[in-house]
Amino acid sequence: MKKRTKNDYTTEFRDQAVSLVLKSNKPTAQIARDLGVTASTLYVWVNSKKTPNDKDGTTNEQLFDEVKRLKKELAEVKEQRDILKKATAYFAKEAR
Repeated sequence: MKKRTKNDYTTEFRDQAVSLVLKSNKPTAQIARDLGVTASTLYVWVNSKKTPNDKDGTTNEQLFDEVKRLKKELAEVKEQRDILKKATAYFAKEAR
């Protein structure tokens, strides 16, 4: 039995298959069977066409910037917390 290679499917076929998966309510495995390709192959095609953040329209660069901003904010909040802890300890000593 001959194994299929990546080159056996045209780009047009792949694009149409991915479009069918994205627009259809059928399970991807069912569509793969109907098209005569393995489900794993079809999943790979679909995942390669999607960007990781298609749902909300953000890009990797935007996510990187957001993570960077949040890390900076977290460091500031931790510093404020530590200052408040020290102040509480100081005033607790003084009250005795």
